[in-house]
Amino acid sequence: MTTTHQTAAASLLRDQFRQLHIVGTQVNLDDDRQRRLLLVTKADWTDWSMFLQDGPLPARPEVPVMLRRLGATTYRLATLAERQTTAGRQRWTL
Repeated sequence: MTTTHQTAAASLLRDQFRQLHIVGTQVNLDDDRQRRLLLVTKADWTDWSMFLQDGPLPARPEVPVMLRRLGATTYRLATLAERQTTAGRQRWTL
């Protein structure tokens, strides 16, 4: 991967990881539960958490794998958050 592609991938991964944290917080998931949803070890979670704080790009899971996992997990959690929000609203009937 060229430096430009690495920078773009790192930026995208950080954005996706932040989104996971935002949505995870909305549905009351702690870091350990988020880690397990992404199917990463504790050591890998630590590496990815350091990456989020501008650390180096972790080697595991590989970038394409992590992007797929982050996208799928964030989508599922966003759907769950929306259901929780909708369930709390009063529904109007005609």
